[in-house]
Amino acid sequence: MKNMLQLLKLAARRFRSSDDYRAMQRHIAEATLAELESRGIRLRDSAVLELGAGRGGYSAVLYRDSGSFVASDIERDPFFDATGVPFKIADVTRPLPFESESFDFIYCSSLIEHIADPTTLLRESMRVLRRGGTLFLTFPPFYSLALVGGHQFKPFHFLGERLAVRLTNLVRGSQIADYSTCFGSFGLYPLRIDQVRRSVRQAGFEISDVYTRMSPVNTARLPGVLKDLATWHVCYLARKPADQGP
Repeated sequence: MKNMLQLLKLAARRFRSSDDYRAMQRHIAEATLAELESRGIRLRDSAVLELGAGRGGYSAVLYRDSGSFVASDIERDPFFDATGVPFKIADVTRPLPFESESFDFIYCSSLIEHIADPTTLLRESMRVLRRGGTLFLTFPPFYSLALVGGHQFKPFHFLGERLAVRLTNLVRGSQIADYSTCFGSFGLYPLRIDQVRRSVRQAGFEISDVYTRMSPVNTARLPGVLKDLATWHVCYLARKPADQGP
Protein backbone atom coordinates (compact mmCIF):
# COMPACT_ATOMS: atom_id res chain seq x y z
CA MET A 1 0.00 0.00 0.00
CA LYS A 2 2.86 2.38 0.84
CA ASN A 3 4.39 1.78 -2.61
CA MET A 4 1.07 2.52 -4.30
CA LEU A 5 0.53 5.74 -2.35
CA GLN A 6 4.02 6.90 -3.33
CA LEU A 7 3.27 6.00 -6.93
CA LEU A 8 0.12 8.13 -6.89
CA LYS A 9 2.14 11.10 -5.65
CA LEU A 10 4.77 10.63 -8.33
CA ALA A 11 2.16 10.06 -11.05
CA ALA A 12 0.40 13.30 -10.15
CA ARG A 13 3.47 15.31 -11.09
CA ARG A 14 4.93 13.09 -13.83
CA PHE A 15 4.16 15.55 -16.63
CA ARG A 16 5.96 18.49 -15.03
CA SER A 17 9.29 17.41 -16.51
CA SER A 18 11.18 14.44 -17.92
CA ASP A 19 12.96 14.09 -14.57
CA ASP A 20 9.60 13.80 -12.80
CA TYR A 21 8.48 11.19 -15.30
CA ARG A 22 11.68 9.20 -14.76
CA ALA A 23 11.22 9.44 -10.98
CA MET A 24 7.86 7.71 -11.35
CA GLN A 25 9.35 5.06 -13.62
CA ARG A 26 12.23 4.40 -11.22
CA HIS A 27 9.77 3.86 -8.38
CA ILE A 28 7.80 1.39 -10.50
CA ALA A 29 10.98 -0.41 -11.60
CA GLU A 30 12.19 -0.82 -8.01
CA ALA A 31 8.83 -2.33 -7.02
CA THR A 32 8.77 -4.51 -10.13
CA LEU A 33 12.21 -5.99 -9.47
CA ALA A 34 11.16 -6.74 -5.88
CA GLU A 35 8.07 -8.53 -7.22
CA LEU A 36 10.23 -10.50 -9.66
CA GLU A 37 12.61 -11.53 -6.89
CA SER A 38 9.66 -12.78 -4.84
CA ARG A 39 8.90 -15.04 -7.83
CA GLY A 40 12.48 -16.34 -8.00
CA ILE A 41 13.68 -14.11 -10.86
CA ARG A 42 16.94 -12.24 -10.18
CA LEU A 43 18.66 -10.24 -12.87
CA ARG A 44 22.14 -9.88 -11.33
CA ASP A 45 23.66 -12.54 -13.58
CA SER A 46 21.30 -12.06 -16.54
CA ALA A 47 21.65 -10.41 -19.94
CA VAL A 48 18.66 -8.06 -20.03
CA LEU A 49 17.02 -6.24 -22.95
CA GLU A 50 14.45 -3.49 -22.47
CA LEU A 51 11.98 -2.87 -25.28
CA GLY A 52 10.34 0.57 -25.40
CA ALA A 53 12.71 2.32 -23.01
CA GLY A 54 11.21 5.77 -23.57
CA ARG A 55 12.74 8.36 -21.24
CA GLY A 56 14.91 5.83 -19.40
CA GLY A 57 13.46 5.70 -15.89
CA TYR A 58 13.10 1.93 -15.93
CA SER A 59 16.42 1.64 -17.75
CA ALA A 60 18.41 3.26 -14.94
CA VAL A 61 17.24 0.66 -12.42
CA LEU A 62 17.59 -2.27 -14.81
CA TYR A 63 21.11 -1.20 -15.78
CA ARG A 64 22.12 -1.00 -12.13
CA ASP A 65 20.70 -4.41 -11.18
CA SER A 66 21.39 -6.53 -14.28
CA GLY A 67 24.42 -8.60 -15.19
CA SER A 68 24.44 -6.87 -18.57
CA PHE A 69 21.86 -4.55 -20.05
CA VAL A 70 20.80 -2.71 -23.17
CA ALA A 71 17.80 -0.41 -23.57
CA SER A 72 16.07 0.06 -26.91
CA ASP A 73 13.42 2.20 -28.52
CA ILE A 74 12.53 3.75 -31.85
CA GLU A 75 14.08 7.07 -30.72
CA ARG A 76 16.98 7.88 -28.40
CA ASP A 77 16.23 10.09 -25.39
CA PRO A 78 19.10 12.46 -24.35
CA PHE A 79 19.07 10.67 -20.98
CA PHE A 80 21.08 7.81 -22.46
CA ASP A 81 23.86 10.05 -23.76
CA ALA A 82 24.01 11.87 -20.42
CA THR A 83 24.19 8.73 -18.29
CA GLY A 84 25.98 6.19 -20.46
CA VAL A 85 23.22 3.60 -20.06
CA PRO A 86 23.64 1.28 -23.10
CA PHE A 87 21.09 1.99 -25.79
CA LYS A 88 20.22 0.68 -29.25
CA ILE A 89 17.72 2.05 -31.77
CA ALA A 90 15.11 -0.65 -32.40
CA ASP A 91 11.63 -0.71 -33.91
CA VAL A 92 9.55 -3.55 -32.43
CA THR A 93 7.40 -3.72 -35.57
CA ARG A 94 10.50 -4.83 -37.50
CA PRO A 95 13.24 -7.43 -36.90
CA LEU A 96 15.26 -6.44 -33.84
CA PRO A 97 18.97 -5.56 -34.33
CA PHE A 98 20.16 -8.34 -32.01
CA GLU A 99 21.51 -11.84 -32.55
CA SER A 100 19.26 -14.80 -31.84
CA GLU A 101 19.38 -16.12 -28.27
CA SER A 102 21.26 -13.09 -26.94
CA PHE A 103 19.27 -12.37 -23.76
CA ASP A 104 18.04 -14.11 -20.63
CA PHE A 105 15.33 -11.60 -19.83
CA ILE A 106 13.26 -9.02 -21.73
CA TYR A 107 11.54 -6.14 -19.95
CA CYS A 108 8.65 -4.66 -21.93
CA SER A 109 6.46 -2.15 -20.10
CA SER A 110 3.60 -0.03 -21.48
CA LEU A 111 4.50 -0.70 -25.09
CA ILE A 112 2.26 -3.42 -26.52
CA GLU A 113 -0.89 -1.28 -26.24
CA HIS A 114 0.66 1.24 -28.65
CA ILE A 115 1.26 -1.29 -31.45
CA ALA A 116 -1.43 -2.15 -34.01
CA ASP A 117 -0.15 -5.71 -34.48
CA PRO A 118 2.14 -7.06 -31.71
CA THR A 119 2.98 -10.23 -33.67
CA THR A 120 6.49 -9.07 -34.65
CA LEU A 121 7.25 -7.83 -31.11
CA LEU A 122 6.38 -11.22 -29.63
CA ARG A 123 8.07 -13.32 -32.31
CA GLU A 124 11.24 -11.24 -32.18
CA SER A 125 11.23 -11.45 -28.38
CA MET A 126 11.07 -15.21 -28.73
CA ARG A 127 13.96 -15.16 -31.22
CA VAL A 128 16.39 -13.05 -29.20
CA LEU A 129 15.67 -14.81 -25.89
CA ARG A 130 17.82 -17.75 -24.89
CA ARG A 131 16.08 -21.05 -24.26
CA GLY A 132 14.42 -20.94 -20.88
CA GLY A 133 14.57 -17.11 -20.91
CA THR A 134 11.75 -14.89 -19.67
CA LEU A 135 9.66 -12.14 -21.22
CA PHE A 136 8.21 -9.70 -18.69
CA LEU A 137 5.31 -7.96 -20.42
CA THR A 138 3.08 -5.41 -18.71
CA PHE A 139 0.43 -2.92 -19.84
CA PRO A 140 -2.68 -1.11 -18.56
CA PRO A 141 -5.87 -2.84 -19.82
CA PHE A 142 -7.75 -0.36 -21.96
CA TYR A 143 -11.05 -0.79 -20.10
CA SER A 144 -9.56 -0.46 -16.63
CA LEU A 145 -11.40 1.87 -14.27
CA ALA A 146 -8.13 2.87 -12.59
CA LEU A 147 -5.34 5.32 -13.36
CA VAL A 148 -4.28 5.00 -17.00
CA GLY A 149 -7.12 2.84 -18.32
CA GLY A 150 -8.23 4.48 -21.55
CA HIS A 151 -5.28 6.89 -21.34
CA GLN A 152 -6.28 10.40 -22.45
CA PHE A 153 -9.72 9.15 -23.56
CA LYS A 154 -10.83 8.30 -20.03
CA PRO A 155 -13.74 8.28 -19.07
CA PHE A 156 -15.09 8.32 -22.63
CA HIS A 157 -13.23 5.15 -23.68
CA PHE A 158 -16.26 3.02 -22.77
CA LEU A 159 -18.35 4.73 -25.47
CA GLY A 160 -16.47 3.45 -28.51
CA GLU A 161 -13.68 5.06 -30.53
CA ARG A 162 -15.76 7.56 -32.49
CA LEU A 163 -17.51 9.09 -29.47
CA ALA A 164 -14.41 8.83 -27.27
CA VAL A 165 -12.34 10.82 -29.76
CA ARG A 166 -15.05 13.42 -30.34
CA LEU A 167 -15.72 14.02 -26.64
CA THR A 168 -12.02 14.05 -25.75
CA ASN A 169 -11.39 16.72 -28.39
CA LEU A 170 -14.34 18.74 -27.12
CA VAL A 171 -13.30 18.61 -23.45
CA ARG A 172 -9.54 18.90 -23.88
CA GLY A 173 -9.39 21.11 -26.93
CA SER A 174 -7.30 18.52 -28.75
CA GLN A 175 -7.43 17.57 -32.42
CA ILE A 176 -7.11 13.79 -32.31
CA ALA A 177 -8.29 11.99 -35.43
CA ASP A 178 -8.45 8.42 -34.12
CA TYR A 179 -6.85 5.94 -31.74
CA SER A 180 -4.16 4.87 -34.20
CA THR A 181 -2.59 8.35 -34.44
CA CYS A 182 -3.47 9.77 -31.01
CA PHE A 183 0.21 9.99 -29.97
CA GLY A 184 1.45 11.31 -33.28
CA SER A 185 3.84 8.67 -34.59
CA PHE A 186 2.14 5.88 -32.64
CA GLY A 187 -1.31 5.05 -31.36
CA LEU A 188 -3.34 3.40 -28.63
CA TYR A 189 -5.27 0.17 -29.04
CA PRO A 190 -8.03 -1.25 -26.80
CA LEU A 191 -6.23 -4.35 -25.54
CA ARG A 192 -7.75 -6.72 -23.00
CA ILE A 193 -5.99 -9.10 -20.63
CA ASP A 194 -7.18 -12.34 -22.23
CA GLN A 195 -6.51 -10.99 -25.73
CA VAL A 196 -2.82 -10.44 -24.95
CA ARG A 197 -2.60 -13.77 -23.12
CA ARG A 198 -3.69 -15.53 -26.32
CA SER A 199 -1.19 -13.57 -28.43
CA VAL A 200 1.67 -14.44 -26.08
CA ARG A 201 0.79 -18.14 -26.23
CA GLN A 202 0.39 -18.07 -30.01
CA ALA A 203 3.94 -16.72 -30.24
CA GLY A 204 5.15 -19.92 -28.55
CA PHE A 205 5.65 -18.72 -24.98
CA GLU A 206 4.68 -20.64 -21.88
CA ILE A 207 2.95 -18.26 -19.45
CA SER A 208 4.18 -18.96 -15.93
CA ASP A 209 2.33 -16.15 -14.12
CA VAL A 210 -0.21 -13.37 -14.64
CA TYR A 211 -0.55 -10.83 -11.86
CA THR A 212 -1.40 -7.22 -11.01
CA ARG A 213 1.57 -4.87 -10.71
CA MET A 214 2.25 -3.49 -7.21
CA SER A 215 -1.00 -4.89 -5.79
CA PRO A 216 -1.62 -7.30 -2.88
CA VAL A 217 -4.80 -8.44 -4.69
CA ASN A 218 -4.40 -10.18 -8.04
CA THR A 219 -7.32 -8.65 -9.90
CA ALA A 220 -5.87 -9.98 -13.18
CA ARG A 221 -7.24 -13.39 -12.18
CA LEU A 222 -10.85 -12.25 -11.81
CA PRO A 223 -13.41 -13.81 -14.16
CA GLY A 224 -14.47 -12.30 -17.47
CA VAL A 225 -14.58 -8.57 -17.97
CA LEU A 226 -14.10 -7.95 -14.24
CA LYS A 227 -10.37 -8.52 -14.59
CA ASP A 228 -10.06 -5.71 -17.14
CA LEU A 229 -12.18 -3.30 -15.14
CA ALA A 230 -10.35 -3.90 -11.85
CA THR A 231 -6.72 -4.19 -13.01
CA TRP A 232 -4.64 -1.06 -13.36
CA HIS A 233 -1.57 -2.84 -14.83
CA VAL A 234 -1.39 -6.52 -15.75
CA CYS A 235 1.96 -8.35 -15.74
CA TYR A 236 2.81 -11.51 -17.68
CA LEU A 237 5.81 -13.72 -17.03
CA ALA A 238 6.26 -15.73 -20.22
CA ARG A 239 9.00 -18.32 -20.66
CA LYS A 240 10.69 -19.45 -23.85
CA PRO A 241 10.57 -23.27 -23.73
CA ALA A 242 13.93 -24.92 -23.07
CA ASP A 243 13.54 -26.99 -26.24
CA GLN A 244 12.48 -24.04 -28.41
CA GLY A 245 14.85 -23.00 -31.19
CA PRO A 246 15.50 -19.39 -32.30
